[in-house]
Amino acid sequence: MTEAYRKSILPDGIRLITERMPHVRSVAIGVWVDTGSRHEPLERGGISHLIEHLVFKGTESRSAAEIARTMDSVGGHMDAFTSKEHTCFFVSVLDEHLPLAVDLLTDILLHPLFAAEDIEKEKSVVLQEIKMVEDTPDDLIHDLFAERLWPDDPLGRPILGRREVVQSLSRETICRHFRQEYAPARITVAVAGHSEHEQVLELLAPRVEGLAGGAVEREGAAPARRVAVDIVEKTLEQVHMVAGFPGLTHTAPERHALYLLNDIIGGSMSSRLFQEVRERQGLVYSIHSGTQAYHDTGLLYIYAATEGESFAKTLKLILKEIRALKKDGVTAAELRRAKDHLKGSLMLSLESTASRMSRLAKQEIYFGSFFSLDQMLADIDAVREEAVQALIHRLLDEEQLSILTLGPLDRRRLPRELARR
Repeated sequence: MTEAYRKSILPDGIRLITERMPHVRSVAIGVWVDTGSRHEPLERGGISHLIEHLVFKGTESRSAAEIARTMDSVGGHMDAFTSKEHTCFFVSVLDEHLPLAVDLLTDILLHPLFAAEDIEKEKSVVLQEIKMVEDTPDDLIHDLFAERLWPDDPLGRPILGRREVVQSLSRETICRHFRQEYAPARITVAVAGHSEHEQVLELLAPRVEGLAGGAVEREGAAPARRVAVDIVEKTLEQVHMVAGFPGLTHTAPERHALYLLNDIIGGSMSSRLFQEVRERQGLVYSIHSGTQAYHDTGLLYIYAATEGESFAKTLKLILKEIRALKKDGVTAAELRRAKDHLKGSLMLSLESTASRMSRLAKQEIYFGSFFSLDQMLADIDAVREEAVQALIHRLLDEEQLSILTLGPLDRRRLPRELARR
């Protein structure tokens, strides 16, 4: 444990975690709420994301314009995002403006107006955001893939919601959802930068005192996974594809082996897929692999985009590389490169106060503890070839492979073993 890391639990249940970075002049503070799109009933799909927008529209003491001017006047940056399992509001400022940042963040989260006029305006903004995704195939395909992979679970629904559902959300429904979900026990405040734990605690505690509400219990098993090959026709210049294998949860003991396996498959410029499909064959501009992790399931996916005439060859090359991995495993050299790449990326990212803040919050939310940089680097180094090989045979099962394509594709261009699915 490092002396720079501190944790306190406030009387109402809010968790405060800080990491002191004396060599910088900035500080990042994030309020993380354990609520996201997968916690929404069907009739409220998209409400978490809409609330994320609405809290910036004004409070009992500040208008939306005043909120924006407050941040701009000190050169700060304020933003938010909604994911499947979390909503985060964060601010980055110079250390001298930390009191202002805490005051502003707690104000928008404790005292949002949710004015009827603002709700209707922001619904229109969200509808434009949905249309923007629909016009961006490399974003849209991930929503379509999740919808078909987890068809009977909120995890498969888009974070932005459906047009008709977003339009139907009433002020009463929004306020009720906000009260139910934004309970103290679901809130984590993470701070990284040039600040002291006691200073943040003194600023935060009186501002959240009296925050009421108990977290409603959540039930549900891990979502059932559908295995299929789906073709979505759309007038585009390219065929976009996502191919997905089972992945791991956030806290799986083998997660570091998965990070390395992903890096080797398609997570870097030296990866097998990038080198073979793009560099040697010139079939694509964009190809990569990635992971998605949740508290009860996960996904290891491959994304590629190519012209229709090249799709069959591209998919066959991807499957060829996957089969080669299963047959021969990874080499010592590429495992070493993957470790060096991951460690370098990790160390570079943690020079940012915002990245440090995000790391703090996720470690607390997922593990209830803190891992130092040295410990994370050691965990990466400790992964052996046998562990990666075991994960290859466990996850890269073509019987569990789901594929979705978006664009101008004839099903007859699929490899024979997939076309029958």
